[in-house]
Amino acid sequence: MNFKQLEYFAAVAEEGSISGAARVLHVAQPPISRQLALLEDELGVTLFLRTNKGVKLTEAGRCLYQHSRQMFQSLRTMADSVRDVDAGVRGQLKLGVIYSDVQIATSLMQEYHRQYPQVELYVRMGAPGDLLEDLGRGDLHVLFLRSQSEQSYGLRKRVLGEDPLELVMCPETDPAPGQEAVPIQALREIPMCLLRSDDLWGYSRDLLEECRRAGFTPNVACHCYDTPMEMQMVQAGFGVGFLPRSVAAAHPGSPVYTKPIQGFSPKSYPILVWNDDLYHAGCVKCFLDLAARRQRGEA
Repeated sequence: MNFKQLEYFAAVAEEGSISGAARVLHVAQPPISRQLALLEDELGVTLFLRTNKGVKLTEAGRCLYQHSRQMFQSLRTMADSVRDVDAGVRGQLKLGVIYSDVQIATSLMQEYHRQYPQVELYVRMGAPGDLLEDLGRGDLHVLFLRSQSEQSYGLRKRVLGEDPLELVMCPETDPAPGQEAVPIQALREIPMCLLRSDDLWGYSRDLLEECRRAGFTPNVACHCYDTPMEMQMVQAGFGVGFLPRSVAAAHPGSPVYTKPIQGFSPKSYPILVWNDDLYHAGCVKCFLDLAARRQRGEA
């Protein structure tokens, strides 16, 4: 097994055909087919199922593809590290951000870019589960997530602060006009737009449980898949939401605003998450160091 065979193998797996891999690699098809055959013979397994529409990975093929991706990622990390030594802090920093952390993430990224302008920032916004999978594959270096507990996802984390969970509303859906906080009883029969019941952070579960303790079952008019959808539904007047205060603060000029619930003060914690088992290039370490200094009030 050699690097070229793995490069050809990965290209065929990603393109779904030998012809597609040939176009991407700028190599004729016969050499690719020959190297794949040699690779299968050496390993003693079938890596692809050949069909009229192309090829599909076997279970053995999927296993090899996963390991080869990790190897290629390690090689890219090694190259970044060499460049760091040669020309200061350079490379590519790959960040994953959930919607509710955008304001916090951009503030930290602005400071980082001022200090390390040679580093290329790659930023992806997505659902937490998808971002965690990308982190596990090595496609992202650091994630901006949320936590309401000591849950660590089996990874390192750094708490960046605390963010109160509050009701999100428009003037026409405000359950307690003129009041700074909303009595829990004012939420009886009030339509709510909440995150789905399997939401990772548990915002909705906290509010629903508080309503039940107050002796009523809340009127959930809409279950939203994610935070952007909940914000859109609240702004459209479908009902009252329940999210971190900073989410509404990130929309200046919007009619949406927040109010706390009287006697109920849950919090959400923006966090950084990363895999400490992987070797990180200098640019990643500098970003984590900056976050630590800012948390201590030194940046």
